[in-house]
Amino acid sequence: MNLAEMSWSRAEKALAETDLALVPVGAVEVYGRHLPLGADGFCAQGVSQRLAERVPAVVTPLVPVGCSEALMSFPGTLTVSSAALKAYLSDMCDSLATWGIKRILFMNGHAGNVPAIGEICREFIAKGINCAQVDWWRSVYKAAPDVPESGALANGHAGEVGTSVLMAVRGDLVDPDEMVKEMPKLGLIADYPEVMQYHVTYREITASGVIGDPTVATREKGEAMINQFLDRLEAFLAEWQ
Repeated sequence: MNLAEMSWSRAEKALAETDLALVPVGAVEVYGRHLPLGADGFCAQGVSQRLAERVPAVVTPLVPVGCSEALMSFPGTLTVSSAALKAYLSDMCDSLATWGIKRILFMNGHAGNVPAIGEICREFIAKGINCAQVDWWRSVYKAAPDVPESGALANGHAGEVGTSVLMAVRGDLVDPDEMVKEMPKLGLIADYPEVMQYHVTYREITASGVIGDPTVATREKGEAMINQFLDRLEAFLAEWQ
């Protein structure tokens, strides 16, 4: 049900059968040495495709680059401004509305994109289009809290949760030989959490780009977490009319 893979005539038929669009949004940023820079987007896209196998929905092409300014201390990271991301996504959603889409669910794979997508959702709701977003990494961990085993940092950057999910979605892109366990070097951030600090680069917190322990990740854990969360999303969409 990916729009980009359809002819216009197939798209016309698909759009006549559903009013729901899934919009995967990712990032191109450091995600450890063992995972690709595009991990967030690959997961958002893969999970969107799996959800569309369960419910009537069209899936838009992945929007690959998000707001990753905070991670620019690592080579290869790409970022766009929040305003640019919002403008691009808003225009794309206007196109979806033209073709009869009434519900838009953003499958967002990167925390830095949350504010821009939240603004879009509120604006389109005011236009009569129902919009919501899934903050994927925060959501999948909460949906299956008993699956990870590495403790408080299981959902750390490129840790057990992220690595397990990518193993399930795009295992061909995971390099087990490059996995390292790394705890964050937090310093003043840990000592004074009440102060929002902006001068510390991500590379000062972690040398590898990992926070947590990806070495205990497995494809089976990833599949279990994905399936449990998709069960919740399927139930939500049945009521979200």
